[in-house]
Amino acid sequence: MKNPRHQGTPDSASASATAAQPEPRFSMEEAIARAGISERLLRQCEARGLVLGAFGSGYSHEHIGVLRFVRRAHALGFGMGDIARLLALRQDEHRMSAEVKSVALTRAEELESRIEELQATKRVLERLAGLCLGDHQPACPILDELLELRGFAFGPATASASDCRYAPASR
Repeated sequence: MKNPRHQGTPDSASASATAAQPEPRFSMEEAIARAGISERLLRQCEARGLVLGAFGSGYSHEHIGVLRFVRRAHALGFGMGDIARLLALRQDEHRMSAEVKSVALTRAEELESRIEELQATKRVLERLAGLCLGDHQPACPILDELLELRGFAFGPATASASDCRYAPASR
């Protein structure tokens, strides 16, 4: 009886046959589904060169991985410029993690600023809603305030009820 170790085992034969076969390619629809992204985001990635070599030949597993990375970074609010930078850092074996951290902290600071802006906007809307009687009359201090944009141009609004007119704004 022959020793199977001296002959090519089925595992080694299938591994060498698999290595010779080209990597599977996916259509645009399959890539979108596998990566969990929109066609628009895929097109943005292609336009920026983040997904190379996909034109005409389909998308590889590597492309899908890049697209998933983009989806996750996009969900964290990174813009395409920062995403491209993060991908470049990911591929750079000599990168310094401090660079990646800097990109993340810059995004966190941008979010903090945006949160402060949104909180100020919320306070203005709550103040305006407080000025409105909310009845069946046409007079609306909210619309009047929006028409004149008082309290918006110079920072957080501090207008009081006496600053708003209760008569409908003239056109």
